[in-house]
Amino acid sequence: MGQEKLLSPEEKERYLRQLSMADWSEEDQLKLKSLRVTVMGIGGAASSIINNLLLLGIGELVAIDQDRVELSNLNRQFIHNAGHLGMSKAESLMIYARRLNPHVKIVAKQVKIDETTIGETVAPETDLIIDTFDKWVSRSRVNRFAVKQKIPYLMAGVVSNCFYTALLHSPHTPCLNCLVGRFQSPSFVGSFQSAIFGINALPLAAMGAFSVAELIKYLKTGTFTNQFLFGSLYNTQQDIRFFTLFLSKHFIGISKEQGIEWGPFWNSEGIIKLKLSKDPTCRICGSE
Repeated sequence: MGQEKLLSPEEKERYLRQLSMADWSEEDQLKLKSLRVTVMGIGGAASSIINNLLLLGIGELVAIDQDRVELSNLNRQFIHNAGHLGMSKAESLMIYARRLNPHVKIVAKQVKIDETTIGETVAPETDLIIDTFDKWVSRSRVNRFAVKQKIPYLMAGVVSNCFYTALLHSPHTPCLNCLVGRFQSPSFVGSFQSAIFGINALPLAAMGAFSVAELIKYLKTGTFTNQFLFGSLYNTQQDIRFFTLFLSKHFIGISKEQGIEWGPFWNSEGIIKLKLSKDPTCRICGSE
């Protein structure tokens, strides 16, 4: 984390309600203000998370996305609006963030992340990477960078009306590849992820709250809960193949030990919490 700074009178007034909470101090607020967070993707999942970070008073936010705003984004990506159609998501975010909280330093980049650009785009001194990419192959690339640079990595996403999130930091916790490591053939992955999957704004709001809560717990305690959260808003059948098809054998195994059987559909309402463990054979962090 960067050097802590004093809160200005305007910040003290802006954050008055959270500073008045019994479990939130000015010291906590200064820790939050010192954080430098990089968010990968500026879409639906990022909208909820970024909004919470801006409201809470994060210090510096770097956001990265290669895409432009499309009309089909607007049912869930509320940091963008109809007036920004065709605009880069990076530029659209800058406008939204400056209006919502001018005290947060914002850097938004329109970049396609690959093996070369990730090292050029994400600063090694970043305190946390939040990965909201919707393609597992992209997330795998970010995870490898986070493990190599020893940067805490928070993954967050949605599938149907369900959401999932976990705050990871190898070697203290498993890495993403320990949990989601079953990457099929490139042709299979490409055809599968080019399909349109239904999604609305409701699971994104829950995901954003639980994801940032994991960050706050880490900020206050300096330790990781080492847990995976999966939540569903309804008890009607939800198609979650986009998630379960890529789960590692290790994660499926520890899930069964804790009473969770993953399949192509989910029928339960509520939130489950799974205790995580490292996969000793993981090709990314196993040698750690």
